[in-house]
Amino acid sequence: MTATVTPPPAAPVTRAVAKRQGLVRLRREGAFAPAAAFVVFLIVYIIINPELLTRFQLQTAANLVVPLAFVALGQLLIVLVGGIDISIGAIMSLSNVVFAAQTELVPVPIAVLMGLATGLACGLFNGFLVSYGGLPAIAVTLASAFIFGSLAREVMDRPGGNITTEFHLATSGEAIPFVPVALVWLTLIAVLLWFILQRTALGRHIYGVGSNMDSIRAAGLNSRLTKLAAFGIAGVLTATGAIMLAGSTMTGDPRSGDPYLLSSIAAVALAGASFTGGRGSIIGTILAGITLGLIGNLLFFAGINSYWQYVISALIIVSVVGIPVVWRKVSFARKGARS
Repeated sequence: MTATVTPPPAAPVTRAVAKRQGLVRLRREGAFAPAAAFVVFLIVYIIINPELLTRFQLQTAANLVVPLAFVALGQLLIVLVGGIDISIGAIMSLSNVVFAAQTELVPVPIAVLMGLATGLACGLFNGFLVSYGGLPAIAVTLASAFIFGSLAREVMDRPGGNITTEFHLATSGEAIPFVPVALVWLTLIAVLLWFILQRTALGRHIYGVGSNMDSIRAAGLNSRLTKLAAFGIAGVLTATGAIMLAGSTMTGDPRSGDPYLLSSIAAVALAGASFTGGRGSIIGTILAGITLGLIGNLLFFAGINSYWQYVISALIIVSVVGIPVVWRKVSFARKGARS
């Protein structure tokens, strides 16, 4: 009779181990850089404008940065599957004016659904041409940017709409003192997006399509459908940002999304996402979006022309993308010289 050997119980995952695993994941996804940039920026901002910590300033700042954070999350999804969306600003404009125009005709909940459906339709249009048509994402979205932008001007040729005060308070007011509602909505949707990307098969496929397409195909997974889903979800996120913007400004504007294209790309770059796909952080993208969204305010309080915000965003993209390339070349040159 042989004695059975009972294996020792697995060591429980302590809080310290879980914390280390979380830090490793953040480092791997590139979230440390935007987190550090956010902390430094926030300290500088408070020094220049201490009133940021007042209730009114917090609410105003939240309403300013939350739409950009949503659009940046949409851009992140496209980058994760190895693409880039040039039409994301036009999608935002079209969703914004569709929602604002429909508030004059139908109840607000239906108008919200129509705005979200507009973003979904735009995303699926791009995704179908990219995934099933085999066209480059940058070419498809560049062309669709003109289409969506023209449609936005057809829906509403000037700012307008009938956004109610109740909707404004529900999207841009305060949940409780010092807690802007806009941040609550952003947190809830960011958690849902995190769950999709980290805890579902679709999320694993999205990361896999961007990082190793051959492995995805070898495993018999539908990479085309995954890309289509990523574009569709990105469209919904962008439309959510457009609706939040309409709620804070209480109007629709056919050019409302124009400033968000460059800022969304800069936020994803600052968040450490790989533009070849497969690497990116939700929390890093949100923090980067908040940082970039407040740059204009910081420049204003510092007495600098706010148009420099676009220059700073462009420099961030060039720096984040270019510095690692230059560093690798320098390191390679040094190794060659030593050998």
